[in-house]
Amino acid sequence: MLPRPSPIRLLTVDERPVRCRSLAPARREGDAAGLSQRLPLLLLHGLGCSADVWEPALRCLAGQRLDHAVWAPDMAGHGHSSGPPEALTIAELGDWAARLLDALAVNRAHVAAHSMGAQVALALARRHPERIGGLVLVGPTTGGRHRVPPRYAAGLVADGLCEPVLYTRLLVRMYREMGPRRYLAAARRMIEDDPFAGIAQVTARCLVARGPAPRRLPGGERRPPRGPDRHRRDLRPRRGRLPGRHRGLMGRRTTNKPSPGAVRGSGWRRFMVQPR
Repeated sequence: MLPRPSPIRLLTVDERPVRCRSLAPARREGDAAGLSQRLPLLLLHGLGCSADVWEPALRCLAGQRLDHAVWAPDMAGHGHSSGPPEALTIAELGDWAARLLDALAVNRAHVAAHSMGAQVALALARRHPERIGGLVLVGPTTGGRHRVPPRYAAGLVADGLCEPVLYTRLLVRMYREMGPRRYLAAARRMIEDDPFAGIAQVTARCLVARGPAPRRLPGGERRPPRGPDRHRRDLRPRRGRLPGRHRGLMGRRTTNKPSPGAVRGSGWRRFMVQPR
């Protein structure tokens, strides 16, 4: 059985409470000096979710004895973190994430995000490039440029039919915590954002994954297909679609869930720690 994540920590950002799940870095023999130099990892959830969605990934990382500190907050207005009366724009959430790093006394971090959290991560990388080490975007949403709201709604229903029952129950609980009014307001903010408009300003190394978890991970490791993914084709690397030192892994459909399979191998970890 994988270890449980570290206890929840309560922070204050903009004079409002923020709930944050955390994972302390594993101590490795003879590497005490290096631990303090490794960038922490910030995990950003998607629309209507909370840090609870990252719990399986946190358990997986704990089992791997990851030598980075990991922080997974409930973003403002989501989960157990208070937000202003009006839903924040994606740009404002990017600025909020920078202030969260200030509250954590973190100058610079790697960021992994899924769904709408990927748009927030890109906003953070555009507006505060000095705070970002590397980006991993899993199943990112694309604002309203490529998908109209009905397609988003249809995709949400289709994903729900493919997800495990326990995960679907978790989604329902998180959506109830947020409430329909704030959820729809946040969804409108997500669709209004165009993450591609300033993509050339993103200087951090970036890995984008869309579709089911790959059988061959970025570092070259192979893992056998399991569960519903066994009938889907592998993700194929497609280069040249992102500016700078970015890489994409694209599949036929986008998964809404930050699966433990996305972090089980060490390839993404090597992607993070490679020098720029």
